[in-house]
Amino acid sequence: MPDTPLEGIKVISFGTGAVIPDFGKILGELGADVIKIESRDNPDFMRTIGPDMNNIAGFNESNRSKRSFGVNLKTEKGRELVRELIKTTDIIGENFRGGVMQSLGLDYENVRRIKPDIIYLSSQGFGSGGPYSDYQAYGPMLAAASGLLYLWAHPTDPYPVGANVPLPDHMASKQAVFAVLAALDYRRRTGKGQFIDMSQIEVAASLIGDYYLDYTINGRIPKAVGNRSPYAAPHGCYRCKGDDCWCAISVFTNDEWQRFCEAIGSPAWTKEARFADTVSRLRNVDELDKLVEEWTIERDATEAMNTLQAAGVAAGVCQRSEDTINDPQLKWLNALVEVDHPVAGKRLYPGIPFRMSGTTLPPSRPAPMLGQHTEEICREMLRLSEDEIARLKEEKVLETA
Repeated sequence: MPDTPLEGIKVISFGTGAVIPDFGKILGELGADVIKIESRDNPDFMRTIGPDMNNIAGFNESNRSKRSFGVNLKTEKGRELVRELIKTTDIIGENFRGGVMQSLGLDYENVRRIKPDIIYLSSQGFGSGGPYSDYQAYGPMLAAASGLLYLWAHPTDPYPVGANVPLPDHMASKQAVFAVLAALDYRRRTGKGQFIDMSQIEVAASLIGDYYLDYTINGRIPKAVGNRSPYAAPHGCYRCKGDDCWCAISVFTNDEWQRFCEAIGSPAWTKEARFADTVSRLRNVDELDKLVEEWTIERDATEAMNTLQAAGVAAGVCQRSEDTINDPQLKWLNALVEVDHPVAGKRLYPGIPFRMSGTTLPPSRPAPMLGQHTEEICREMLRLSEDEIARLKEEKVLETA
């Protein structure tokens, strides 16, 4: 029996940016052998956003636990080598712009002639068909196109604000993992492979399905409400003592409201009729938020969180990066792991956010330098001689670190 969940599974990643690179990272950290296909002539664009392509924080996070095969796909010999690798591969993932894999002869229809039971995941911003299928797309753009960005703002903001985090990318990578795990199980039962077409715009849209339903059922066009909720009050981020310090508080039920009132000392205003139940509190939410902040502003954010949590009220400090890294709960969980990269050095990265009984997951390995594993892959998987490897390097078919 394999020691890790995906031991023995081989993956080829034609990934760029975040979706397929992050997808491959997760499979690698579950024990799969993930090979990243890349070259200096056409690198993952995340390698290009700094002066040293082997020392880019975002790239090094999304490409851990992989091997890098440096090969020039513009050459017929390079494509031939990849086709040989495909013969022993279980999963292929790609998120190039529509038409790129076809131009290389490495689209699903061509690949399944080489490996009929291949599991082939293709993920473009707008999917593989329709009027936008060839459009270039990035996470922030997909947040806008799906409607997510329109909602991700405060009512007084002059434009949709959103966040620097490309949320659709990172959600799509997890959906991709679910899909290929299901396809692996299907293949185990039937012997058949799968083509998986995953549009990132659909993933983004799935995050706000209740707003689509509200429009189709009630005809309402939702408005940006910031941190407020139509179902809970108080519900938001409240200023605390100190410079730019905040505590998030959520009170959904009347029982929680009573516990909240007791925790803050039951001031006279908490007994007023205008705050007696959820509907009343929502009608008077502006006044309520001001009164809640009169309590939080006198307290450290951690103190406010601990006081409310002790009473059974959901509350949490709005942490900065430094706070998160030093968070005692995350430390207890070993949520951040130190990985020693040959160029970047020792850095902290998010670990796998779950534990599995009966199996030990392998330690996270550093993201590869471009072409770092080219020669070992040639020897182990392609059975090339040293002379053949040297010749292909000289012909600029192969690239090494």
